[in-house]
Amino acid sequence: MIVRTIAPEGMPRPTGDEGHALLDAIWAYFSEHRRWPVFDDIDRTLYAQGLQFEEVVQQLCPALLLGVASDLSQLPQGSQDLALTIAGAANCTGTGLAIDQFIKMVQRAADMEPAWLPADRGDLPWMQPGDIGCRLPTSLTAEILLADAAFTAAAIGMRETCFRGGSINREQLDWSLNFDRGIRPFADVQRLEDYWRIREQVLGPERTEADNRPFSIQPASHNLAAWSPGMPAIPGPAEESPKPLTVECVLHPLIAEVAAERYARGSYNDAVMSAYRAVEYRIQTLLGSHVVGMPLMSGALAGNPPRIKVTRSTSPGSLDSERKGMHFLFMGAVGALRNPRAHGPDEADDRDEADEMLAFASFLMRRLDIEEAERQKAAEVEAESAQ
Repeated sequence: MIVRTIAPEGMPRPTGDEGHALLDAIWAYFSEHRRWPVFDDIDRTLYAQGLQFEEVVQQLCPALLLGVASDLSQLPQGSQDLALTIAGAANCTGTGLAIDQFIKMVQRAADMEPAWLPADRGDLPWMQPGDIGCRLPTSLTAEILLADAAFTAAAIGMRETCFRGGSINREQLDWSLNFDRGIRPFADVQRLEDYWRIREQVLGPERTEADNRPFSIQPASHNLAAWSPGMPAIPGPAEESPKPLTVECVLHPLIAEVAAERYARGSYNDAVMSAYRAVEYRIQTLLGSHVVGMPLMSGALAGNPPRIKVTRSTSPGSLDSERKGMHFLFMGAVGALRNPRAHGPDEADDRDEADEMLAFASFLMRRLDIEEAERQKAAEVEAESAQ
C-alpha cells in the first residue's frame, strides 16, 4: 500500500487527488532528470492520464507550485519551468530526506550570516555542500542518497523566501545558495512547520492570502482592442480616451530563469532585482571580475573600444553615439533599478512597472549576447587556425 505524504498541519495542501497527481508528476520528473520540468512536459503527462492541466491546477495554489500565474486565462509558455515550493514537495511521496536537508540549510545559513566577511563589497553570503556536512560514514550508497537529497533541497531552496537565489550543477550534484539578513527570522527553525509559520509572518497577511488562493480562470475586467498594422483605427466617441497599446515580448531565457517564479507568486520587487542581478552576474562572468554595481558597468562599457561589445551600429559616428548611450543605459539600470532593490527598503513594485523593468533587463541581456557571439566566433576561427 502506498501512503500519500501530507504536509504538516497549517501548510497548504491540494484540494483533490488530481492536484496531488500534478505535484507528483513534477517531483517524479525532477527525481529522474535533476531539473524542473517545463510546462509542456507536465501538460503532456497529464493529458496521457486523461487530465487537463488548466482544470487540475485549480486544486493547487502559488504556495505549492511556482511558474503558473494566478490567472489561468493565459497558461504558462511551453518552455516555462514548473517548480515545487517546499510545501509542494511536502505533499509528495519520498521527499522526507530532501526536506530534512532543506531545514539543515536554513539552520546553517542563519548561523553563518552574522559572521560573514565578504571577499568583495556587495557580495551576498553563500553556502555550498561542505557547509552542511552532507556526508555519511555508513556507505557509499548512503552518501550518494544524501548528496542527491541536498541537491534537491538546494533546487527548492533557491526559490524560497529565506534564500536569495543560487546555482545548481546537476551533473556534479553541486550547488550554492545565497542569503542575506532576511535569513535571521528563521534562525530557530527546527521543523518544516516552524519554517512555514515564520515564512508566512515574513511575507505578511496580504501576500500569504494571495499565495494560498487557488489558481483560477479570472473573468476579464475589460476588453482590449486588437491592433493590426495597416488597419485603420475605428474612431470612438469623442469623450473616450485613446485605447491603450499592449505589446508582448518573450523575455531573454536568463531573465526568465531567475524572475519567472518570483513574478508568478507576486514578488515583483524580487523578480526585478533578480533580473538585474543576473545581468550584473553575466558581465562579471564575461570579465572574470568580482567587481559589482556601477564600477563594474563602467569598467566593462566605458572604454573605446569597451571590454564588452553591446553595439550594433557600423558607421563611426553612430557607433560612438551608441557605445556611449549603452554605457549609460547599463550604468543607469544598476544605479536606478538594481541598487534601490538590493540595498534599500523592500518596497512593493507595481506590476505594470515591473513588466517594463523586466523587459528592459531582457533588452540588456540580449545585448550581452552580442559579446558572447563575438567570442564564440573568435574561438571557432582560432580552432580552425590550429588545425
